[in-house]
Amino acid sequence: MRFRDSAAIVLAGWILMAPSVDCARQGLQRETPLSEWEQVDNFTAQESCENYRSIVIEAEKSDSGNVYVERYSYSICTQADDPRLVGK
Repeated sequence: MRFRDSAAIVLAGWILMAPSVDCARQGLQRETPLSEWEQVDNFTAQESCENYRSIVIEAEKSDSGNVYVERYSYSICTQADDPRLVGK
């Protein structure tokens, strides 16, 4: 295996993406393209990403007025090579 091939394997994986929080309007930027969302964390498997997402959502539920509860409920796990991550 050439170095370039192994680098592609390392870069492939899953990313937890969440909409940005607009502090001025105290709301989420849900309508923005996925390429403008924030990358929360990287994972090697979809299951790991989904498990982490569930844990964060559950942990944030205890703070009912927190905009991050809504943010993570809209978050998604996507493959690192998802074409929606590339801005136009």
